[in-house]
Amino acid sequence: MYELSVELVRRGHAVDIYTSNETRSSGKLRPFSEIDGLRVYRFPSLASLGEFGKVWPGFAAEVMGRDYDVIHSHVYRHPHTDLAAAASKLKDSRSVLTSHSPFHPPGTRGPLANALVRVYDRLMAPFSLRAFDWIVALTPAEVEHLVALGARRDRMSVIPHGIGPENFTHARSSRFLSKFGLEDGAFVLYLGRVHPTKGLDTLLEAFARISPVAPRFKLVIAGPTTSAVEVAFSAKLRERAEKLGIAGRVLLTGALSEDEKLEAYESCRFFVLPSLYEPYGIVLLEAAAHGKPLVSTTTDGPESIIDDGVSGLLLRPGDVEAFAAGMKRLALDDNLLQSMSKNALEMASRHTWKRVAAEVEATYSPTPVAS
Repeated sequence: MYELSVELVRRGHAVDIYTSNETRSSGKLRPFSEIDGLRVYRFPSLASLGEFGKVWPGFAAEVMGRDYDVIHSHVYRHPHTDLAAAASKLKDSRSVLTSHSPFHPPGTRGPLANALVRVYDRLMAPFSLRAFDWIVALTPAEVEHLVALGARRDRMSVIPHGIGPENFTHARSSRFLSKFGLEDGAFVLYLGRVHPTKGLDTLLEAFARISPVAPRFKLVIAGPTTSAVEVAFSAKLRERAEKLGIAGRVLLTGALSEDEKLEAYESCRFFVLPSLYEPYGIVLLEAAAHGKPLVSTTTDGPESIIDDGVSGLLLRPGDVEAFAAGMKRLALDDNLLQSMSKNALEMASRHTWKRVAAEVEATYSPTPVAS
């Protein structure tokens, strides 16, 4: 949201952002902020629906009191999305939805969340999706999900996420290597939430299998633990590493600063995102911008980013043997690594926020073109 909105401001638009005042860890944020030309309005959350779903209907009255040319909503199925669509109709504003592919496979949601999703998709989806003038999907697979729920294919376009120019710079890696004691060997990097849906247990088991043939390699799992589920999962990973005899070669760094993230990308040998479910995966683009080969899963986002065998490897989610074999290839084959590195960088160069913002801006026109 930040990157897209800042780029839209650079293109001459005034952008207001409406959101909840509550963080994932239930902290409270200020009601209003001005950030790099953006006006950010935050509203009290009355309830939570799952890990990310906040209910903050107070924004609707604020929107109704203003005249916007476009009301652009983010994330399908959330209450604020439907309220924004209704407000756009009442205010005669153009309405756009970026749905963010919330199509989890079985087993990644709790029973209550699964039940609510099924009810919503059956009863509300055709009305909700057709209430928008235009829908932006992140991947071609997401288009098919949405069409099956009742969206109109001729009012949709595929616009992937982008990455900022800082990702294409050569970050200083020595500081990161020194801080985490990684100077003595290469390492494999995962960066993201330390959550069960990210498939990190698969990554750990696979790394244990390649350890004997790649003794100088370490595994770095970088990311925050901001919920009880994530704290427990992080502890489970540490315990499993001890049992596998690789605890000394597995590092869980916790949250990294923005500079440290760039340094981690710059200094790793290759990047792994072993998610069971991944709607997109901006971290794949960020790593690719540093010329790193990518290893990920045959899920919607990674399949739209990685050219299998060219810029990286696509493997079955949860397949320990496949991940071990793929990582072994990249750990030991310098020619393959260099080839994929070059191709990954070329691919990442096509995903700039400047390009994304131009394509999003086109959806604000009364006559956009479906793609």
